Amino acid sequence: MSGATASFDPRPRLLKAIRSHFAPLRFAAQKLADMASSTPRAAENWLSGQCAPGVPQLIELMASCDEIEREVMRLVEERRKAREEECPGSKSGSDASSG
Repeated sequence: MSGATASFDPRPRLLKAIRSHFAPLRFAAQKLADMASSTPRAAENWLSGQCAPGVPQLIELMASCDEIEREVMRLVEERRKAREEECPGSKSGSDASSG
């Protein structure tokens, strides 16, 4: 793994997006938990930055909250660009598997 790939950690930005969307809401942890099909305690941990949602919860959040989906997609696009820079000439997405 190259340095850029090894140091990639999406959690701070993901948690920031979660906090910015949900923290101002009344009963934020309960609403977040409901949208993620999780528990209020887990949602409190996400809001405090102690840990990030698991994959099933993240997918639920993306499906129910456009802001979270957009942030995740921005992270994905940034990773694609970084990978292209690390390996010029490589194809991304479905182009790489066609042959």
